[in-house]
Formats: sequence, structure tokens, C-alpha cells
Amino acid sequence: MPEPQATPPPAGSDPPPAAPSLLPWEAPGAGIKEFFLTMYGIMARPSWALAAPPAGPWPRWAGFALIMWFLVFMARFLLSWAWSAGAMGGLEMLAWGILGMLVQAAIFLPLYSGAVCLALKMLTQGQAAAPPPFAPVLRAVCYSQVSTAAMLLPMVGIIVHLVWNVVLLSMALRASLGLSKRTALLGVILPMLAFFLLGLVLASLGMVM
Repeated sequence: MPEPQATPPPAGSDPPPAAPSLLPWEAPGAGIKEFFLTMYGIMARPSWALAAPPAGPWPRWAGFALIMWFLVFMARFLLSWAWSAGAMGGLEMLAWGILGMLVQAAIFLPLYSGAVCLALKMLTQGQAAAPPPFAPVLRAVCYSQVSTAAMLLPMVGIIVHLVWNVVLLSMALRASLGLSKRTALLGVILPMLAFFLLGLVLASLGMVM
């Protein structure tokens, strides 16, 4: 019998673009230009950009998240300063804000990545695939911090940030680990719910005490 022929793509349709060989931010000698190229790529074409294989060490990924946070923090600080006509705190408040951001990054990035890794391990338990390694999960969490740009929106910024982050992180996990949509989505949402419930418990204990 003759071999079955593959169905050709419809006439006039373009094949999907191949994933980039690496993100600009992970290229040797990358600087601020490559940072903005990477940020724009993840914002404009997330599934394409996040499919790039890792080409740099973890400090590079964490550095991307830190710069993203710093830019959003500075923009919000300047907007608040302008809105208050310079009445709010000056350099001292700025310095404390930057220090708090560094401490938050040192705690949040590995802790949340570990929680996502644990959730994915539970969701994939019993399957043939190996448990997800920590490094690609950390990388996905760092690059999904592009969503913090939504914090510049008044009133709805935090909601848009959370929804956008879930979408970006799910895409990154699917691209880097080959997960199904359901597994990637649950792997992102379950840790968020766990941290939210933990915050409620700690807040209620604080009120009681």
C-alpha cells in the first residue's frame, strides 16, 4: 500500500513562526536594549517568546524580574510624587522602597517557584513524565513578572496583573515543560490560592491577638 500523504496546509496560510533560538536578554553581553526587546516580545507575542530555550544562568532570570519590578516601582513612585505635588517622602522613602523590593524578590521568587514546582509534582504524580525541575519553573516565574506593568493602571491594576500573570506563567510552563493546558493552569492557580488563604489565616490571627 502507498504511504499516506500528509495533508498540506491550506493555500495562503503561513506556517507558525519557529520559536526564537534564545531570548535577547539571555544573549552574551545583553544590556538594557535586550531587556526591553525581551519585555516587548513577551508582551506582544508571549507564546512565541516564552518558547525560547534557556540560554543563561538563574541570576540572569532573577535580574530580569528585578529590573521589571524596579521600573514599575519607580514609575509608580514618580506618579505618586507628582500627584501629591512633592508632599510625599523623598529619597529616604525611595531608598526604603528599593530595599523592601530587594528583600521581597529574594523571598518571593524562590518561594513561589518552589510552590509551583510542588503543585506540578502533585498534579503529574503517577504519570510517566519526570517531576518538573526547579530551574525552568524559576525561569518561567521570573519572565512572567512582565505582568507587573499592569500595576500602573489605576483602580484595576492589581486584578489585571494577577490575571495576566496567570496567563503568562501558564504559557511559560507549557512551553518549557511540555505540560497540558490544564496542568499548567492548575500549577499556577493552586499556589496562588494557597498563599491567599495563608494570608487570610495570618491576618485573622493578627486580629485575634
